Amino acid sequence: MELSADAQSWLNLILVWIGFGTIVGFMANLFLPTKRPPALFANLVIGITGSCVGPVLFVLLLKPQHFHPMSPLGFAIALLTSILLLMIYRFVLFFERNPEKKA
Repeated sequence: MELSADAQSWLNLILVWIGFGTIVGFMANLFLPTKRPPALFANLVIGITGSCVGPVLFVLLLKPQHFHPMSPLGFAIALLTSILLLMIYRFVLFFERNPEKKA
């Protein structure tokens, strides 16, 4: 299959973000371990979402001069955002499975 240069560039960018998000998601899960095995698809989605949302919010709120999301600072921001999203996910899951504990 032959792709144009622009299509190949976009495909490469998407694959890089999927890989970056996967690493971030699994790292977030290492910081918040549980007794049960991790939900792989949930970690993947949370990592990719954190990798996209965190740097965008960082740029919108703080307006840094020179920032690249694939830098060490971008990784740290994506990781922190993914940890926050993972905490929210587990909180929602807990109350979904234990409705009697709702306030």
